[in-house]
Amino acid sequence: MTRLAIVGTGAWGTALAVHGANKGLDVALLGRRPDVVARLAETRVHPALQGAPPIPSRVKITTNAREAFEGAAAVLWSVSVQATAKELERLAPLLPDTPLVATSKGLEIGSRRRTTEIMSFVTGRTAGLAALSGPTFAAEVARGLPAAAVVASADPDVATALQALLSSPTLRLYRSADVLGVEIAGAAKNVVAIAAGLVDGLRLGHNTRAALLTRALAEIRRLGTRLGGTPETFAGLAGVGDLILTATGDLSRNRRVGLALASGKSLTDAVAALGGEVAEGVATSPVLLELAEKVGVEMPIAAMVASILSGRTTPTDAVRNLMTRALKEEKV
Repeated sequence: MTRLAIVGTGAWGTALAVHGANKGLDVALLGRRPDVVARLAETRVHPALQGAPPIPSRVKITTNAREAFEGAAAVLWSVSVQATAKELERLAPLLPDTPLVATSKGLEIGSRRRTTEIMSFVTGRTAGLAALSGPTFAAEVARGLPAAAVVASADPDVATALQALLSSPTLRLYRSADVLGVEIAGAAKNVVAIAAGLVDGLRLGHNTRAALLTRALAEIRRLGTRLGGTPETFAGLAGVGDLILTATGDLSRNRRVGLALASGKSLTDAVAALGGEVAEGVATSPVLLELAEKVGVEMPIAAMVASILSGRTTPTDAVRNLMTRALKEEKV
């Protein structure tokens, strides 16, 4: 029987475990905290996966890394970006020589590394790395609702193998060679989702939100292509698809942070309201701006989000600043 290992017992890691089991794979879901693992193993329910069925019995929830990795055809990495380096350092000696797949989205504070770059830096691996991204809310994947995503790897054989391993009648995967573009799109859309939450929370209307998403996508594409990504990636599932979902869907943690800020809550309270789940856009926002400045790409929307999160600009002032910028030709 084909085995799949997933690192991280958050909502997304657990949803992927449920998906794998429903496809017929034997799944090991590896967690770090014994209390969380014990609770999941006992209840077979993740509190963030609303409406999902119980975690199938063929998912083994464990803290034993050696046991989890044994015989795994692939390892899906679902640890938050900011915690990835430390957790990889702990687990690297035990990782099998099978594809290692980044499923978390963001940029590391300080280094500005994407998840696959952190993986390569910590483990020394250059082969067998991949990224899985796209418009996929964890709760809906766990419920078996139809979805589509992208699996990207520089090695076409790895991408093809992962596509076959993880695709099912409820999750259709497309393959790509553009790992950088897929990861930049996934990191940046979380920042824009905070802005979208602010727009909706301030009741600025549908016109404003449509303008925001369109111009934000232009920013993301400018940065991604300047870094070496393929333009088509940003028009696909990992780009515009994930952006639309995260910026408009009520299950979006990043959007909920924006909504909370618009209601007058502090950033601390907005994040606390997520109940322990991570809104990667909060940490990614200033890092994304640093990366853009390093390569000479203008990202005014991302800049305003970073300024709001740091307390330097109010949401109302940010809107005025964006709307009164110098007039120019549209470039997408």
